[in-house]
Amino acid sequence: MGPLKDVRVLDCSMVVSGPFCTMMLADLGADVIKIEPPEGDVSRTIAQRTRNGVPIGILNWNRNKRAMILDLKRAGAADVLLKMAEQADIMIQNVRPGVMKRLGVGYEEVAARNPRIVYCSIAGYGFKGPAADKPAYDPIIQGWAGVMTAQTTQGRPRAVKNIIADKVTSLTAAISILAALHEARTTGQGQHVELAMIDAVAYYLMGDTATNHTFLPHERGMRPTMGTLDPFKTADGYITIAPLTDKHWAGILDAVGHPEWFAGDAPRSERVRRSIKALIEHFPTQTSAYWLERIEAADVPCGPVNDYDTIWTDPQFVANETFLEYEHPQAGRVRAVRSPARFSRSDPEMWRHAPDHGEQTDEVLHDFGFSDAEIASLRAEQVVR
Repeated sequence: MGPLKDVRVLDCSMVVSGPFCTMMLADLGADVIKIEPPEGDVSRTIAQRTRNGVPIGILNWNRNKRAMILDLKRAGAADVLLKMAEQADIMIQNVRPGVMKRLGVGYEEVAARNPRIVYCSIAGYGFKGPAADKPAYDPIIQGWAGVMTAQTTQGRPRAVKNIIADKVTSLTAAISILAALHEARTTGQGQHVELAMIDAVAYYLMGDTATNHTFLPHERGMRPTMGTLDPFKTADGYITIAPLTDKHWAGILDAVGHPEWFAGDAPRSERVRRSIKALIEHFPTQTSAYWLERIEAADVPCGPVNDYDTIWTDPQFVANETFLEYEHPQAGRVRAVRSPARFSRSDPEMWRHAPDHGEQTDEVLHDFGFSDAEIASLRAEQVVR
């Protein structure tokens, strides 16, 4: 079991920004209860690949959790969740601001029953201001927070082709929750952690991309810093290089047999551009392995560009045991990515498969002290399913 084995989490979130956060906590050993409405997490119904009724979005963001169905729109449902909150350490939700309070389970109501709880609310744009009530989806956040501008190529802003805003928010939420939990266990007082996705993404993004905008006043119209080179095509694929210093440039150009490309008295930026253009034309003459062997020998940072056929068997990932395979009771053989941290004493591991909708409702309620008669009554009233 992981180091959070004594932590209990009520997960009222959906899709990715909340569920990925709580999956990280579950991977680290926390007992995470995924609390869903009767219609389920949107990830159960959104258009995506499934096998035997199991959607990818549930497998990839909800392993190591237990699941129950609670209809918070039903009379008495808030009382059920509040009773559970009395015995929880953390509660997290990512519905629009104000919804949980209207349902009777906002931070104030929960903290009144358990002042030690850490209650995390995630919103797209924040909890005040002109956009607070707007729906939030990853591409909108990418545009709003500057990600697309930072990816500008050929004069056009571009999207990052994965849900980076959701995942950065998840990581930020996990760190913030654990910081608040540390204080709660020291002082006996929990707190409300509010997190806006656009703030989390800006915090992640600006340290390097805003170097032209850090000293004030800044010049209008200056582009964000974009120092990473695009991959270079070779005879059989692509490689990536990161020659950050003049020593690196000298090393790589010696390795490819053309030290003259960086020579001369022209400004450094011009010599770099000249060298990049020459490498673009030169690298396709040999294979990726050929170039990587020579560039590595010159001690210049470089590496392969894996695709989704090669990455699973890349020798470094194999050595790290990054990927795991396991049997899901419905979906069959599936692949996952391990929690990346390696602990010397309490190493996280896959210990629960991603749950079916409401799979452990009765089990969870029993664990929180509800009797058989109470559970039967709640089922009869369709408060739980």
